[in-house]
Amino acid sequence: MDFPDLPMLLHWLDETLQLLQRFFVVVVAAFISIRFEWLRQALRGAELKWRYRVPAIFVFGLLAIIGTHSGIPIDVHEDWWVIDLSAEMPAKLGETQAIVGFRDTMTLVAGLIGGPWVGFGTGLLAGTERYQLGGLAASASGLATLLLGLFAGGIRSFQPHWVATVKGVFWVAVTGTLLHRLMILILVQPYSDALALSWQVVVPVGIVNTLGCVLFFWIMRDLDRDRLETEAHEARLLAVQAELRALRAQVDPHFLNNVLNDLKSLIRRDPGKARDYVVQLADFFKYTRLFAGLNTISLAQELAQLQRYLALQRLGLEDKLQDSFAIAEELLACQVIPGCLLTLVENALKHGFKGRPAPYQLAVSARSEGANLLLQVTDNGRGMVSERMTELGKSPVQSENEGGGVALHQLLQSLQLVFVDSVELSFDSVVDQGTVALLKHPKKE
Repeated sequence: MDFPDLPMLLHWLDETLQLLQRFFVVVVAAFISIRFEWLRQALRGAELKWRYRVPAIFVFGLLAIIGTHSGIPIDVHEDWWVIDLSAEMPAKLGETQAIVGFRDTMTLVAGLIGGPWVGFGTGLLAGTERYQLGGLAASASGLATLLLGLFAGGIRSFQPHWVATVKGVFWVAVTGTLLHRLMILILVQPYSDALALSWQVVVPVGIVNTLGCVLFFWIMRDLDRDRLETEAHEARLLAVQAELRALRAQVDPHFLNNVLNDLKSLIRRDPGKARDYVVQLADFFKYTRLFAGLNTISLAQELAQLQRYLALQRLGLEDKLQDSFAIAEELLACQVIPGCLLTLVENALKHGFKGRPAPYQLAVSARSEGANLLLQVTDNGRGMVSERMTELGKSPVQSENEGGGVALHQLLQSLQLVFVDSVELSFDSVVDQGTVALLKHPKKE
């Protein structure tokens, strides 16, 4: 074995470029495949459970077999410098023929990502398939592929810090390349053919192995980063959702105090009617607790809860409160946020009618607009200035004189959790004439 001269260097360069060209096609396909959630879950859980290991073994085994069949067929007894690198691999290799491919790359990657069982399974599939192709190094290459999967998986399990850096992955790939060459030198006869084969392919295969392992390391690191960001985002959503549900389960203490005072007066005047209102109050609290644990309820359920709320409000307001409803029956099954209409009505009662003479008129309606559901609450209250309309719902603004910001902000947050960004909460108001509150989100049944 002589020191590499210029023709040998050119041969290595040409062979490396050809291998990289074929390898990058597989990398692109693998990168696209990894975007599927089921495969990401399989790769993340491959070290822990067999239900994840099996699909991971299948995927990496398939990629490793493709690495064999995408390789370059060579013959150690032919002129090495005029190898037809565009030649198709034969179905069966001759006694002096071998394959220069990236099977080892995918096997090493399988072990580094999935651990010893995934590395072993991938090596077994790809190694067996390589053995069946025959050729100069059939037994040595098949066995080496199996051992490389175990080697990389063992590093993953027993020296995990090695695979946590680019440097560690690089040296695992280099070591794996040299182990395969050593297996060929030990098992292949005659020794001159084994030496020639190892010498001619060690550099191209070594470059592809190291570059491939590092590339997949970066891909998996990006996936891990995405996973951590997704988990952090989901944790934030769960925290917000829990907070919103807790807020949703609360009842305005002023409302409860007014109802109890009104009931106290009613008990003396009409005990039977007071008893009916106690039942309604109990039902109102029952469904408030029930709906607080749900993301959505039907529009029919929301309207029923709103009716309970208005009935309790009439204890004090009596005929001063006038309401009307215009809801198409086909919309009653649509899903809405618990308390969406109640919040808009409560806002009108607490702030829109404050300081205004009776009657207090409320009009609640729902209509369909394409793929969206539109809920509307109209009052004849005192209205508000345009600057106030743009603030409502956008942030938890509280004002001693006007108020209304916290509940509406909570409502908008709840809507965004369920319907993402496809929601609108808007107001149209004229001072001393009234306000129209409009809630718009996708129809969901």
